Amino acid sequence: MQNEIEKKGTKTKLFGIGLIFLGAMDSMLFWRGGLVVNDFYLLLFVLGCAFYIIGSIRGSSTRADLKR
Repeated sequence: MQNEIEKKGTKTKLFGIGLIFLGAMDSMLFWRGGLVVNDFYLLLFVLGCAFYIIGSIRGSSTRADLKR
């Protein structure tokens, strides 16, 4: 158990993917329904991208530490 490698950033990336999916699907459904897309769904998409990038950075710093 102690030898397991901790994968940092995985939960953050999954949360980001979830926000990207929600923002994209909601905006497509609004657009398909002929409604004006709110800025809220764009914000969800942007926040999802930010969380994914943060998770990727945290994961890459863990891999760099393991190579030492």
